[in-house]
Amino acid sequence: MESAFRSEEMCLAQLFLQAASAYDCVSELGEAGLVEFRDLNPNVTTFQRKFVTEMRRCEEMEKTLGYLLQEIKRADISLLDSEVNPVASAAKTCLKNTS
Repeated sequence: MESAFRSEEMCLAQLFLQAASAYDCVSELGEAGLVEFRDLNPNVTTFQRKFVTEMRRCEEMEKTLGYLLQEIKRADISLLDSEVNPVASAAKTCLKNTS
């Protein structure tokens, strides 16, 4: 497997995925840590995007996690410093949790 140093040569590619398999493909690529995703529509607002409800849910989760981290620091609770990223949950699990 190749190393992922910043000075290493990279290429820009566009990936088209079917909606049914997009989550699994993106989570696998993200867990490998060898892919960088770019927003090709930076001027599009959140409400103009295709997956508005998912984005809102992610923004709310980000706020909640930020608040929890702030409270943990204020309570002086130590956190484990892990270098390992957790595995993304399966798409079926995510869909069950949203309903």
